[in-house]
Amino acid sequence: MPLLAKRTTHPDTPRDRHDLRTRWGRRCIAASLIVAAFWLPACAVAAPAQPHTPITVGNGDFSDAANDGAVGGGLVGGSGNGDIGNGPWRGAYAGVAALLAPPTLTIGGGRAEIGSLLGINIAGILNNHGRIYQDTGTAWVAQRRYRLGVDIDAGTVLAANVLTSGNFGIALATGGSPASRVCSSVGGSATLSLLGGTNYRLTLDCQTGTTVSGTVFVHLFGEPGGLVTADLLGSARFDNVSVSSHLLSQVPASLAAGSTGPYTGVVVGPIAPALSVVVLDALGDPVPGITVTFAAPTSGASATFAPNPVTTDANGVAQVTTTANTIAGTYQVTATVSGVAAPIVFTLVNQPGAPASAGNLSGSGQGAVAGAAFATPLGLRVLDAHGNGVPNVPVSFTAPATGASALLLPSVVSTNASGVASTGAVANLVTGAYSIAANVQGLGQVASFALVNLLDPAITAIGHGVPSQSAGINGQPFACALLVRVVDGLGAPVPDLEIDFVAPASGASATLSDGVSSGSSVTTGSDANGFALVEATPNGIAGLYTVGAQLRHSLAAPVEFHLRNLAENDPMLINGFDGLCIPAIGLLKVGSQ
Repeated sequence: MPLLAKRTTHPDTPRDRHDLRTRWGRRCIAASLIVAAFWLPACAVAAPAQPHTPITVGNGDFSDAANDGAVGGGLVGGSGNGDIGNGPWRGAYAGVAALLAPPTLTIGGGRAEIGSLLGINIAGILNNHGRIYQDTGTAWVAQRRYRLGVDIDAGTVLAANVLTSGNFGIALATGGSPASRVCSSVGGSATLSLLGGTNYRLTLDCQTGTTVSGTVFVHLFGEPGGLVTADLLGSARFDNVSVSSHLLSQVPASLAAGSTGPYTGVVVGPIAPALSVVVLDALGDPVPGITVTFAAPTSGASATFAPNPVTTDANGVAQVTTTANTIAGTYQVTATVSGVAAPIVFTLVNQPGAPASAGNLSGSGQGAVAGAAFATPLGLRVLDAHGNGVPNVPVSFTAPATGASALLLPSVVSTNASGVASTGAVANLVTGAYSIAANVQGLGQVASFALVNLLDPAITAIGHGVPSQSAGINGQPFACALLVRVVDGLGAPVPDLEIDFVAPASGASATLSDGVSSGSSVTTGSDANGFALVEATPNGIAGLYTVGAQLRHSLAAPVEFHLRNLAENDPMLINGFDGLCIPAIGLLKVGSQ
């Protein structure tokens, strides 16, 4: 029979599970040696690969209604050949002269069917027969492995004898006639796999030699030979036809990611999903037994792999278990294969672990004028056990409920991507020092911020009395009290503010006293007239020194009193002090202990 011209075809839409052109793990399977000049045994050494041409089987899932129709049947002994519907599938059929009508070849409802197969025993067993076929229009390529896959359902359990007897089968050919077949399931090389119920996947592998010609034809046939009664199956349905071609000798040509990100994991834990690479040949088929090497950064966020390197499996896949190191962050991992120029690059993210502590405090130790905002926000960084910042952790900031305090804006803050939480603070109208606590659920208080609400800068302490005086080291106090006055910007006295008088802690110094407490430092309050004073008694060490009077919670410089402790018979001792003495206006009895 002459080769048939290629009809107009329709898109091939085989179901995913049967699209063998993208299925991994193809292997060399012995194919029938039908035409010696055209075909070689499977797994022969290949010639250099030719460009890959996808093989499209028109209406391979029989869903195109334009191809619906039926041929065959009718008169006893009849035969014929023609399009089914508008093609691309055609049908050829034959009965037995004066004995059997041809079988019926039907396409419809998403499948093809060969039915009404019959046998008769008259001086030997005779059978009618038929085939559904099409020309794919794709030229054969030398030294390739071809795979034909078809779903078949005969309504009963199938066995190898159904194929080898020709009762039903599949073939690849160079034309439409049985004589043009170059490999067929009748030769025993096909594989039958149960899909479910009585539905099977029938797969046929063929291998071309060094010389080929023509285009690829697909045959689905019912051609029983010598079958009657119980040995003969009367009908079968076909669906999901696909054809693919593959290199005989595979060499890695490219890589593809075998999994889809994002690839993430908690520090020192596994990265998911697992990293995997598919090694492909020039036709896009997976290549087994190839060494793949994974590499990660040598510093910063990174990971380790096991095993590494790794060898591709039967499906061409190399997969590793990836474990994040202790450093959180985003980084890239490469997978390379010798001889393949372009690596696969994966982007991985090591996520921080659970909150364990806080660090990097900011804003502690600052002051702000009462009623004003603090210049630096109060901030901290929530850390995991490895020192990584932990994001999205609520941090509660708490200020004192009474006295000097601050308004926190806001009081609950979630950490940012770097694990930092910060809040603004506005001093209330009460001066003084206090602390702001920071708490993290599960950890309790993790930080404390020391703050001071300061006085209005216009309020200052002014020195009164004698700024410099001398006294002997005989146990008697300096003749003049150390006196300051607290005033506002208009010079009006300000009562009830604290002043810290501080003498040196060592060397020449004095004991200070406000009549209530004494020592090298004394804190006393301003009276109704804004005055605050202490008396000073020299210690037993001669020398010059300074006593400072600092208005508490003020940024103003302290008032300084320059004192001298005189040794016995010191000639500078005149009437107990140097210069004019301004008495302490009776608020403290001069000379009292």
